[in-house]
Amino acid sequence: MFFEPYAKEMAKCVAALRPAKLLEIACGTGRLTKYLSQHLPDTSITATDLNPPMLEFAKNKFPDLSNVIWEIADALSLPYPDTSFDCVVVQFGVMFYPDKLQGFKESFRVLKSGGKFIFVTWKSLEDNPITVIANDVVKGFFPDNPPVFFNIPFSYYDKDQIRNDMTAAGFGHIEIEDVDLEGFNISAENAARGLLEGSPIINFINERGSDKLPAIKQKLTEEIAKVYGKENLTIPLGGLIVGGGK
Repeated sequence: MFFEPYAKEMAKCVAALRPAKLLEIACGTGRLTKYLSQHLPDTSITATDLNPPMLEFAKNKFPDLSNVIWEIADALSLPYPDTSFDCVVVQFGVMFYPDKLQGFKESFRVLKSGGKFIFVTWKSLEDNPITVIANDVVKGFFPDNPPVFFNIPFSYYDKDQIRNDMTAAGFGHIEIEDVDLEGFNISAENAARGLLEGSPIINFINERGSDKLPAIKQKLTEEIAKVYGKENLTIPLGGLIVGGGK
């Protein structure tokens, strides 16, 4: 619902550059990696993530991506020599960098001269209304200790800040494009389950009242259905695709 539309869009952006060597940071479960491999069969792709179980999941899910090497790597301290890659790409990962400038500097360092760094980040919470619904529902069950997780992925959207951070890391020719797409889901119930159990918000719920999860899921299903219907949902999404050159 969230990642598929942008994975397809990002893969097209990267494929147009035709890089010989590509580094993907924060590849997660390999959603973007799959499309990169399909669009760039002759490109050597190094797909990395800091989370070993997630990386193992991706490797097992896509065992036939013959041009992909899967490796554990920290975006803030990449284990690669200077000028190793023609392109570095990150899908919905930079928002979680504890030090964005350092992460950008590392991507700049491993890029070859003339290389390109491309990432996608979410716009604000309000630009992704289904997440506002989820956030409000969970807050309603924990009014004295509301969740903060949903604020994190949707916190890095100020274009001036992004441009300043990219410039400070050394990048030039910086482009920031508004990219509003549509996500799809088979049902409101499935969307609610994904929003709750498919993100770290589940940890918040389990720590404060796991017995409330069924009621939260039911309430969220109802609220989503009010806005988007019960089945075959079309969900508006708001993101930014950012590019910078070395």
